[in-house]
Amino acid sequence: MKIHILVTGLTLTVCTMFVSVGVAQAQIRVTEAQIGCLKSNANVGNLTTIVGNACNGKTSCSYKAPNEDQYKKMGVKAHTETFCTQAMEIKYQCRQEPIKSVSVPGDAWDHPPATLSCDPAPLPSQPAGAKLKGFVDLHTHPLSNLAFGGKLVYGGVDVGSLLPSDPDCKHNVRAGSMDQALGHDNSTHGGSGLDNQCGDSIRSQVIHQVQSQNHANNPGDNSRGAPDFSDWPKYDDITHQKMWVDWIRRAYDGGLRVIVALAVNSKTLGDMTAGPGDYATDDKSSADRQIKETKDFVARHDFMEVAYSAADLERIVRANKLAVVLGIEVDNIGNLHTVRPLKNAQISAEITRLYAEGVRYIFPIHLVDNPFGGTAAYLDTFNYSNYHLTGRFWDLRCSNPADSIDYAFNPMSKDFFAVAGLAVKLNLDMAFRNPPNYPKCAKGTGQVNKRGLTPEGIFALKEMMRRGMLIDIDHMSQESANQALQAAEAVPGGYPLNSGHNGLRSHNERAFTAAQYARIAKLHGMAGVGSADTDAYMWIQEYDRVIKAMGNNAVAGFGTDTNGLAIGMPHRRGSQVRYDKSFPKSSLGTKSWDYNTDGVVHYGMLADFLKDARTAPGGANLIDNNLMSGAEYFGQTWQKCESLKGSVK
Repeated sequence: MKIHILVTGLTLTVCTMFVSVGVAQAQIRVTEAQIGCLKSNANVGNLTTIVGNACNGKTSCSYKAPNEDQYKKMGVKAHTETFCTQAMEIKYQCRQEPIKSVSVPGDAWDHPPATLSCDPAPLPSQPAGAKLKGFVDLHTHPLSNLAFGGKLVYGGVDVGSLLPSDPDCKHNVRAGSMDQALGHDNSTHGGSGLDNQCGDSIRSQVIHQVQSQNHANNPGDNSRGAPDFSDWPKYDDITHQKMWVDWIRRAYDGGLRVIVALAVNSKTLGDMTAGPGDYATDDKSSADRQIKETKDFVARHDFMEVAYSAADLERIVRANKLAVVLGIEVDNIGNLHTVRPLKNAQISAEITRLYAEGVRYIFPIHLVDNPFGGTAAYLDTFNYSNYHLTGRFWDLRCSNPADSIDYAFNPMSKDFFAVAGLAVKLNLDMAFRNPPNYPKCAKGTGQVNKRGLTPEGIFALKEMMRRGMLIDIDHMSQESANQALQAAEAVPGGYPLNSGHNGLRSHNERAFTAAQYARIAKLHGMAGVGSADTDAYMWIQEYDRVIKAMGNNAVAGFGTDTNGLAIGMPHRRGSQVRYDKSFPKSSLGTKSWDYNTDGVVHYGMLADFLKDARTAPGGANLIDNNLMSGAEYFGQTWQKCESLKGSVK
């Protein structure tokens, strides 16, 4: 998670080394389309030609029924008949499969569009005994629309997904269509008014401020998603759904074989945006809801499956499906910061409970200090969040010159939180009256968090190891991360620790030094190289730097932080990704996207991004011979965690 303020016959291939990823994707062929008794002069059925022009050749299509006036604008003479139901029915075929039918009740033009979709052909399995192929994304948040009280990130992930509020202000409903899941966002991001009974002017101001302060796409209230996606998603969008199931499928078609799906939350952000009737903002409630809904989401789609063990992961990827690993990235696991005194038995019980829910990937520390230890100091606003949640600021000291840190806390104006009296709502008045008095550091140094792991944090880390869990040390303070590495190195054989969305340090302790990366690699931990606001060539260069720092034949993956309030990847000036029948543009509803002008607007365009990255100096070699070995390396890392769980003392 990354935030900058509180407030028939298509084959998709990304590289020649990984041709098994090619997917025979069927194209829609409309055979018949009609609106009950809306007569026209079209001699092949009153809608067949029109719908065919809109949908033929696509793998999915959303079609909104026209009314009589709209017919006339198309140059079609049409008229209605009385005493007749004007429902719409569309029949279409994928490959040589049986005819499919989709209908919309009358009067069809007053209802959501019909959705046509062709499922990909089954993929051949990866041969037994051969090394697994496919790349890994160690850091995503598919269900973050349920985080932060449910009113910060807008949009569901598929038909059937839980929506805190749909475009028509219906609360806590299941999406019955793509348009309901991804339609205009007024109910969530818009202000209150006669046209928006469920709007919230305070929340609207906060969301606009979050977007503005992050230099992100900042559309007006009631911005449009499906079916034309005129306002979002954009590559720099941080508050709208980017992991719709079709987009995950496209990334999978491009070689993705393992994804870590993290439940995420910041109670501070939830307290800023949630109101009466919204979801609870605490970490435990938010994470539990996301974990359950992620499992249900994965179960609705045949091309992916949740992996609960390293053996599961190998079986799933060997069958050429997408392995989904459930994880958690919240400030306070199980709300343990509210338990006083906190005892080891309570920590063990909470980790056991999360494991029973299916959680296998875990962050002991997130954006604020917690009972387990100190967080990385790198954004001033997180220090105010620390105060909001703990009643104290970070305890900062000056770094050493060798640390490569130049961060220095800069007290913020109360005006920054003046929107709707947020300073009062977050209990920050005293914080502004008495800002911390940190030491001024010598040139070439900066400030780091003094706080390392607590005894409770060391115990929690070992409890996670005793269950063979995958542990991510991103977001830890330098002191906490070094202590975690020391604890892992003390396990006979060395227990792997991961860094899932990071890069080499240049300014603050949030990023890791080359020495820390080398220690991670020696343990057989895995790195996900962060890609936020990074073009394809810049990312390849950073990927290469991380791999060289790790050495030890390490393999890395992505750390996209998609749906984690992180800006996506812009297009690279000069990029020339070519689209043709073998690699069509990404399309959904009535919208198509071109990476060369739009960048990575949604998760599915990772495939396009990799095509561009391959043209970078050394890019093809890194992708073919490292990135695409990620599934195998991740599986080995997990196997080692499970094999060492009995050795943790």
